[in-house]
Amino acid sequence: MAWPEPRRSQALLAGGAAAAFALSALTDPRLLAAAGALAVAAFPGGFARTARRVAVAVLPVTLGLALVSIAFARAAEGRWPDLTPWVALVLRPAVIAYVTLSVVRRADLFRALAPFPTATRLLVLTLGQAHALRLLAAESLLGLRSRMPRRPGALDVLRGAGGITAALLTLSLRNARDVADAMRSRGF
Repeated sequence: MAWPEPRRSQALLAGGAAAAFALSALTDPRLLAAAGALAVAAFPGGFARTARRVAVAVLPVTLGLALVSIAFARAAEGRWPDLTPWVALVLRPAVIAYVTLSVVRRADLFRALAPFPTATRLLVLTLGQAHALRLLAAESLLGLRSRMPRRPGALDVLRGAGGITAALLTLSLRNARDVADAMRSRGF
């Protein structure tokens, strides 16, 4: 017998939170690799899409931090340190992100959070902000491309980041106010 949809989504979210908590305690790269393989087996559909999102959103930051940290340790000690902690530093957030993205993709967040009005409001605000920020980032990149005779590089994007950041903050405040007004008018 299948669970009713809200309970299935609530169970998925609770399981995902428990898995993230358990994974955050693992420090052995072999256990983290096994947990990653188990996560892939537990969430087989959409592996390529989820793995790509993890590779884009999580791995550059963790790999960069690990490499910088290894370089500093090498400079301080005069020899290469044991890489086990840094392998775990890269694997742990990647596995947690894979599990989290897989759970969120399969759960119906609005139905799961329906019994909790405050959580529902927070979800609506978060999704509204994410959408507005994504639109502004896309518009800013298109504007930057239209003003330059060549494709903008990373340095060009960084130079324009100040104005874009101010616009992002202004837009996010306005969107939060608009969403809060809309939710209040609907009785939340």
